Amino acid sequence: MTTPNAPAEMVAYRPSWFRRPALLDRITLVVIGLASATEFVAPPLQGHGFIAWVPLIVSLLGIAASYRWRWLGVALIAAAPFVSNAVAWDPLMSWNLAVFAAFSLTVRGGPAVRVALLIGLSNYVSVALFQNQGLVYPVAIVAAAFALAAAAAGSAAYSQDRYRRELEQRALAALATRDAEANQRVSEERLRIARDLHDVVGHEIAVLNMHLGVAEVNLPIEADTAHSSLVAARANVQAVLSETQRLLHVLRTDDVDDGSSRPTPDLGGIARLIESYRSAGVDVRAELCEAPDAIDAEVSTAAFRIVQEALTNSQRHGPGAVSVTTKADAGILTITVTNARARRAPRTVATRRGYGLIGMRERATSAGGRLEVVDTDDAFSVVATLRVDGGQIR
Repeated sequence: MTTPNAPAEMVAYRPSWFRRPALLDRITLVVIGLASATEFVAPPLQGHGFIAWVPLIVSLLGIAASYRWRWLGVALIAAAPFVSNAVAWDPLMSWNLAVFAAFSLTVRGGPAVRVALLIGLSNYVSVALFQNQGLVYPVAIVAAAFALAAAAAGSAAYSQDRYRRELEQRALAALATRDAEANQRVSEERLRIARDLHDVVGHEIAVLNMHLGVAEVNLPIEADTAHSSLVAARANVQAVLSETQRLLHVLRTDDVDDGSSRPTPDLGGIARLIESYRSAGVDVRAELCEAPDAIDAEVSTAAFRIVQEALTNSQRHGPGAVSVTTKADAGILTITVTNARARRAPRTVATRRGYGLIGMRERATSAGGRLEVVDTDDAFSVVATLRVDGGQIR
């Protein structure tokens, strides 16, 4: 199972030019530049002195300052129409630049309400005062309305772009989370398959080895016993092949189990498991409890696999008797497998920690339980503690 990279799955979306704040701001600056050029030419042509350029210079300084010091820029832009009044120059010229400046400020993320109020009020009052028409003057109202509309348009473009970017980030985060979850599921599935292969193949081959050992020892004298052992060995080989085919089918297909495959082993199968070892000559002493009615399926399977692996490992720790005990009390299932170690068995053999113990511990942990190992000179024990309902052991 593989998952493509999240960025590759995202369809690149390029918004229209009028929905891109950065481009709109550049266009606004071009318009401001053209309007400023007109303002520079107009005073000399109309017979005014160069002092008429002062409001224009104040406006341009305000626009430039707004890129670094926002409120200083807003203050200069709002003051420019009043400077026009002071030099007896029509404030509508500064009003044009103020409208574009309001759009530029808000399209870059400036606070729309405050920018609109300051620049709109400046335009309204300065135009009304210049014309001496009082505060109710249509041209002044239009001047203020244009400033308000420009600020609103810039703010809308900025908000829409920010919303689009947030959606893109959420989509990327969702894809990344999905890929991470998929990779985690793949890793968990690989661990599960590795445990199943180890549990099934290790158990069956261990039993096969014991049966073949019995056949080898008894063949010259007891032909009947040897024949029975060989038959059992062949059955174990068939079981290995069947399990391998089933696991390969799981690996190669994603089909849901239709019930035709081999049933999942559970707590009730431990008795049959023990009998298979006894038939191979292993001294297994068992005290098994009844399977609780409401036992979780994962817990039941984990219990079987832990006992299976512990019995397989027992043959590596010495030829002593093996004791298997299961106990269910107060919603807690306790599994104890103890291998009595013969005194002549080398101590170093028992201290080896292979994949068997790792697999048992993973089995217990995945079912919410824990596994403890007790290793002494006389015995080697594993104790698994699981909650019947599949909850976490605290």
